[in-house]
Amino acid sequence: MIVKVCGMRQPDNIDAVAATGIDMMGFIFYRKSPRFVGQLDIRSINALKAKGIDPVALFVDEDIDVVVATLQRYGFTSVQLHGSEGVDYCDRLRAHGYKVLKAISISDEGDVARAALYDGHADLLVVDTKCNGKGGSGMKFDWLLLENATFATPFLLSGGIAATDAEAVAALYRSSAPRMAGVDINSRFETAPALKSPAIISQFLSQLSQLIK
Repeated sequence: MIVKVCGMRQPDNIDAVAATGIDMMGFIFYRKSPRFVGQLDIRSINALKAKGIDPVALFVDEDIDVVVATLQRYGFTSVQLHGSEGVDYCDRLRAHGYKVLKAISISDEGDVARAALYDGHADLLVVDTKCNGKGGSGMKFDWLLLENATFATPFLLSGGIAATDAEAVAALYRSSAPRMAGVDINSRFETAPALKSPAIISQFLSQLSQLIK
């Protein structure tokens, strides 16, 4: 199971979370987010790559030239789109050789159905809770909505996941794999915005490992 931790910022916290054994780490380049990364140290990105962790740059309806320039500046090869970006936008980034994660905000069956529009245009979907903001709400959507999903693209489950949800996450993974590729965790593992608890993440990973083996 892929485990992605999103909304990282502080170098020492990045190193500590990387040591927990996660697979992907997200950095938010959306200025309105309380987890906006600001000036990122490229050494942190290089260190993650050396450990086999995929760093992911997150944008919300950003000009595509700005996105590409940022990806090139820091050496990102994966990008997450958390706005209303369409399939053409995704295709252009994939044509540049980038791995595209497209966030899908979900509150009802119609939202789940619309996710199929990105089949063939995104490498992964991130199914998140529809809210007034752009993620990081700490709220869950009804995961049962995914039972009748028709999209074929593998997805990461996101939206309000906490360490206490390991059993429920594992149950959904067992019933949905291989389409469910993993989880994207964020605000419920924080002690402050953009500051994650390595101990809580490690506990969650340990429980997941025991439940899905």
